[in-house]
Amino acid sequence: MATRTRTRANEPQPRARVAALQRVARDTVAEMKKITWPDRETTRNLTLVVIAISVVLGLLLGGVDAAFVRLWSIF
Repeated sequence: MATRTRTRANEPQPRARVAALQRVARDTVAEMKKITWPDRETTRNLTLVVIAISVVLGLLLGGVDAAFVRLWSIF
């Protein structure tokens, strides 16, 4: 069987790599400028919603866990 060997023609050139990285950076900056960021009040409200849901789910899972512990101790 033939083995593949890397030749200079197959290797990416350093300038091409730099140009590709510059293009990625430029595209990233352009996309970041398109984002509509939420205002402070919206961010605060959504943060409070996340905290409230986390607390409710934590209490729910804690209750289920406590119920299973008591149920397990019976058997």
